[in-house]
Amino acid sequence: MNNPLSNLVTKPFIPIYWNGASGTRYEFQLDAVGVIYRSIPGVYIFCRHTGNGNYTATYVGETDNLWRRLTNELQSHHAFNAIRLHGATHISTLSVAGDRANRLYIETDLRNALNPPCNKQ
Repeated sequence: MNNPLSNLVTKPFIPIYWNGASGTRYEFQLDAVGVIYRSIPGVYIFCRHTGNGNYTATYVGETDNLWRRLTNELQSHHAFNAIRLHGATHISTLSVAGDRANRLYIETDLRNALNPPCNKQ
């Protein structure tokens, strides 16, 4: 199955599951940092590989445009330096239809459960 969020049509869909504080299990796709995304709204998680097929979240965010946030403006992301210092190797993404409130709900649910270090204020 092809990756539905990436412009790289030969890139296979690799699922990764994250659990929110609400108990909801979300199916994201997993890509190495640097993949070119489509211009669609979604929630994203920078994460690092910890071995044995496991990943740990370093930052959770939401955007109205994955391409703009994670491709075009990746280097200027306000938390990019901290994300790199925490060893992020991958980005997991979830397409979220609807308005910003839907994305914010999922982002908050995941941030409360995952407690990513780069989301600290």
